[in-house]
Amino acid sequence: MTYRSYFCLLIFALLIPFKLAQATELNVVSSIKPIQLISTAIVGDLGQSKVLLPPSANPHNYQLRPSQMRLLNEADLFVWVGPELELFLVKVLKSSTVKQIPLIQTLGLKSEDDEDRHEQDHHSHEHSHEGGFDPHIWLDPALASSIAESIYQQLAAQYPENKTQLKQNLEKFKKQLSLVEAELTHMLNVKKAIDIYTFHQAFSHFAEHFSLDISGTITSTPEARPGARHLSQLRNELQEKKNICLIKEPNFKAPYVDSIAQGLEVVTVTVDPIAAGIKNSELGYFEFLQAVAHGFMKCQNYNK
Repeated sequence: MTYRSYFCLLIFALLIPFKLAQATELNVVSSIKPIQLISTAIVGDLGQSKVLLPPSANPHNYQLRPSQMRLLNEADLFVWVGPELELFLVKVLKSSTVKQIPLIQTLGLKSEDDEDRHEQDHHSHEHSHEGGFDPHIWLDPALASSIAESIYQQLAAQYPENKTQLKQNLEKFKKQLSLVEAELTHMLNVKKAIDIYTFHQAFSHFAEHFSLDISGTITSTPEARPGARHLSQLRNELQEKKNICLIKEPNFKAPYVDSIAQGLEVVTVTVDPIAAGIKNSELGYFEFLQAVAHGFMKCQNYNK
């Protein structure tokens, strides 16, 4: 064997592990940014964690572009909340063979009666979960931990050769989550009489987890302007309150929020429940959770 032949064989042998590593690189796609942040922490260096919808999109009602359909269909795993939030995905996923995790169903967060009621609402074009189940499950750290566990379990089943590293990533996520949760619990433990009104029912899981009281919501259907009667009743309700904080969301332009507060001593803050401004990284979910908590603290720090 010539030196040149030996050298070529050596290079080829060295390239084989690299090609195998490339072939097994994970490709996880999440429907929305908060779920992507959790997926990114579990995937780590084992592959890519992508998001289907842009930060400015409304997950309640959306039309996928061809490039997004390709992104979805080429994924090794697709993680979404469920029809309670992304109803438009039901039809899309019926024609796709991608492996998926519908989180609300996987975590068993709704009863059969809830599912029956949801099926009856399938033909509705408006999204409303007022007084019902809040699909913004990622805002509860305990549920975020369960989401991470579900992603780990599915990826470990699909790629057992990566199980050890995936498990390490999961444990790292849970450890950091525990630290951040303790920090936020201490920070939000402010027993102050203040009436908090959120734009719509997006923060109930967060509030319940951290023992915060939400007095009401401004609208039940964020895509549509509330009726004049509802806004009038809400303003009358606010006039009877003393310390009021209105929480708006950056993804929804709702000038009527400011109009109902006009002339009242109200503090208005903006809190983003879908992490639009958070960089996708292994620490992104914790930064997102801290940002939400700091928004609520602006309400608690309000002095009339």
